[in-house]
Amino acid sequence: MKKIDLHLHTIPIDDKDCNFEFDVTKFQSFVDQLFIDAVAVTNHNLFNLNQFKEIARILKNVVIFPGIEMDFEDGHLLLISENDNLDDFNQKCEFVENEIRNGNKITISKLKEIFVDLSKYLLIPHYDKKPKVCQSVIDSLKDHVFTGEVQSPKKFSRTVKESDSLTPVVFSDARVSTNLDIEKYQGKHTFIKTNSALLTLSVIKTALRDKNKVFLTNSGKHDFFQVFRNGQELSNGLNIVIGGRSSGKTYLLNRLRDIFDTGDTEEKSIKYIEQFDLVKDDEKKFNKRVEKDKSAIREEYLKEFRAVVESVTKIDHRATNYKLEKYIETLLDFASSEKLQDEFSKAALFKETVYQIRDNQETELKGLLQAVMLLLKNNTHKGTINKYLSEDNLQNLFDELTNQYKQLLKTRLKKEWVNQLIRDTRQQLENKTSSPKIEDVDIDFYQIKIERESIKRFNAIANAIKQKKEIKETEEFGKFKIRAIVSQYEGAQGLHDESGKQISFARVFKKYNLPIAFLEELKDIEGLEKSELYRYFCKVTYQVLNKYDKKVSGGEMAEFNLLRALQDARQYDMLLIDEPESSFDNLFLKENVNKEIKDISKEMPVIVVTHNNTIGMLMEPDYLLYTQRKIVNGKDEYRIFSGSFGNKEFNTPDGSESISSYDTLLDSLESGQEAYNLRKNLYNDFKE
Repeated sequence: MKKIDLHLHTIPIDDKDCNFEFDVTKFQSFVDQLFIDAVAVTNHNLFNLNQFKEIARILKNVVIFPGIEMDFEDGHLLLISENDNLDDFNQKCEFVENEIRNGNKITISKLKEIFVDLSKYLLIPHYDKKPKVCQSVIDSLKDHVFTGEVQSPKKFSRTVKESDSLTPVVFSDARVSTNLDIEKYQGKHTFIKTNSALLTLSVIKTALRDKNKVFLTNSGKHDFFQVFRNGQELSNGLNIVIGGRSSGKTYLLNRLRDIFDTGDTEEKSIKYIEQFDLVKDDEKKFNKRVEKDKSAIREEYLKEFRAVVESVTKIDHRATNYKLEKYIETLLDFASSEKLQDEFSKAALFKETVYQIRDNQETELKGLLQAVMLLLKNNTHKGTINKYLSEDNLQNLFDELTNQYKQLLKTRLKKEWVNQLIRDTRQQLENKTSSPKIEDVDIDFYQIKIERESIKRFNAIANAIKQKKEIKETEEFGKFKIRAIVSQYEGAQGLHDESGKQISFARVFKKYNLPIAFLEELKDIEGLEKSELYRYFCKVTYQVLNKYDKKVSGGEMAEFNLLRALQDARQYDMLLIDEPESSFDNLFLKENVNKEIKDISKEMPVIVVTHNNTIGMLMEPDYLLYTQRKIVNGKDEYRIFSGSFGNKEFNTPDGSESISSYDTLLDSLESGQEAYNLRKNLYNDFKE
């Protein structure tokens, strides 16, 4: 078995890396301490030949391959070469660097143009890791791409089982700097099974073509992954950690978090439910948590109203009213000055209004033309596009839309020409009469009618959505129920709380029952996002009820929080739980928690620290770990014995020591054989 890490950085790139200082001695420590057999230097969009030669000269006991990580299509692609023709590889990478410097990404065609014979290289796209290379691009390179980088053991385990997927690999993606924390990269490498004594790129490619030769452990088991450099493994399913107080159980969870947490909140790598974390909420914090978790219910309820608000917000209600008042005022002046009217002011064109020119149809058509042109010109996804829309049909659509667009422009030009004639003639008539003129205030009466109807509809909807009612049928959540209730805000404080900002709503709230006036006031407040104004028309509250339809108690809040946290964990790559029994009774754990944890462990690695036999034994875990702490030369030394559920012995990672699993389980979960027998006898005393 050979351990490889083909994704390492030695040069920082401004827009992709935090600044770091490369350290070749740290590189040597990295490969030595983690027992790595082969590495590849894959800097972003560049290859430094001189640096690579220096690394290859200094590093011992490891095979080093030249490589590059490219901005490829919409993702990243590792391209790795044999190390026998460095000058040629360097020249090709310079072409890549120039393309990127000019603001271009490397496309499929550009990749083939630069590297010509792709079969000479190992191509590893980001497969289930951001930024991903999309499947259609991978398919177009299927003759050369057979392996893909994934982010975590969960994604490796899932991908390796899929018959039509690439062979997954996990690499460190480390920045080799003076400050490199080698401990954090212990579980981020791939093992390949090969009988070859010499580790060449060809040997690695052969292994990576076969999923049965690629693992995350030195033991060659797909259901396990290695976490520490001493060979310690964990199951991809349910792992239970037991041990005495201060024996290193929580220390183990913290180490796992440090290794597998990417630090990227969007990646959702680690869900860590810490001891006592779920019992800290008072009622206010609890309600805030529920409101945040269930915000989708409110968004769904207000989805259509949000669109209405966004539409009405664009209406300049005040400006329209001002124009209308100005126009009516001039009409009244003209009508009241009948004695001053003469042959010029009585001419039809003196009172003629111009055509209203609306460009919304033109804008819409122009957008459609651009979209069709994009489909016609796209080469990357042409096969997929033409699968549903033939090129002839697209061209015919483009031609027809173009003709419609030309017709609209022609009509506009005619109206503009007529409008200019009306304005010029009217101006000459106005110059020759003493009668007051009718102001040309550019009023579109059709548009005013549309706006008035929109406002009328808005007022009706705004008043309706805040009527008190239950907006979602009771949602079952374990043994709990959640009700969502909509109602109106009772005062300015509610609006202030909704905003979360230091803004006074006292004046605004006076218009709360006049929706359009209230909206106009909200629009005037600095600091409020226009896209969020719909939130201030009604509030949504949530009630968490127990099985008796009563408001939950403090203890039940903690139980609800645990179930909520477990549900949320399904979005992550790994779940860590520290002594859940510390806050909950055994019946709740057995009936509500065990099944949920067991189900989650079918999707990802779950590691639970416990002293509780309800959790430790009744869930029948896939793997058990026993932690032990010793003081050696005045320093803490943490050791782990482990084995599969049902094994007679637990062993250290190197197999040099073993302990009885039966005695260990009884001591950790039952306080020993004597206490176990005593409890058993005491229970028997209560039998009839």
